[in-house]
Amino acid sequence: MASKHPTVLEKRIDAQKEKVIEFLAESGNISFACKRGGISRETYYRWRDDARFAAKADSAIQSGKTFVNDLAHTQLIRKIQEGDMQAIRFHLVNCHDDYRPKLPERIERVVPITAVEIIQASHDCKKEVNAE
Repeated sequence: MASKHPTVLEKRIDAQKEKVIEFLAESGNISFACKRGGISRETYYRWRDDARFAAKADSAIQSGKTFVNDLAHTQLIRKIQEGDMQAIRFHLVNCHDDYRPKLPERIERVVPITAVEIIQASHDCKKEVNAE
């Protein structure tokens, strides 16, 4: 009969899993969390076979990404307040319709899709060139 008490190894692994979860919540980055937690990515993905760990990891990754995005946004705002033109331009181009690059107008043209159509289009182009 198996013991219901966790072994020393199981306790150490559980503690390591919790550390990795903490590092995921800091960064949202699996490679970073594995490196800081002292495990390989292969170990991390093996641990994900445990549904509880996978759910905690997914939640921590989302929290980490939100944290990093908030941090980046705060830094961008600080740079804008300091008058950094690169930061100002970045913000306007990405967040304000009037400053977004204009997309070129689409040119409607039928593009040949079969070998026969390609050959026919080639002959038509030659006729147009010769007619000029």
